[in-house]
Amino acid sequence: MAEQTSFDLEDAKDLREQLQQFYETQRQEWSRVLSQWENLKGVWHDNQFDSFEPLFEKLKSTYSDGERECESYLVFLNQQIKVAEERRQKLGNLPNL
Repeated sequence: MAEQTSFDLEDAKDLREQLQQFYETQRQEWSRVLSQWENLKGVWHDNQFDSFEPLFEKLKSTYSDGERECESYLVFLNQQIKVAEERRQKLGNLPNL
């Protein structure tokens, strides 16, 4: 049987804001890394490149997976916040007994 837990709406909103800022910063920085990688690929042609390229491609894939997970967590947080706000509003509209 599941235990009932409390959900602090303000804490959830703070977490969402921090996670969103982190996500946006990561995307900007990663974009710079990818741009630099594309520049480097145009001029780097040796055995070291042949060894490094598969490692970087794996890093790109891993980063992409993490980015998608962060996006899905942001969606989840938004849904939970919306539900909590709707509950709060409904409870606020109940007549005093």
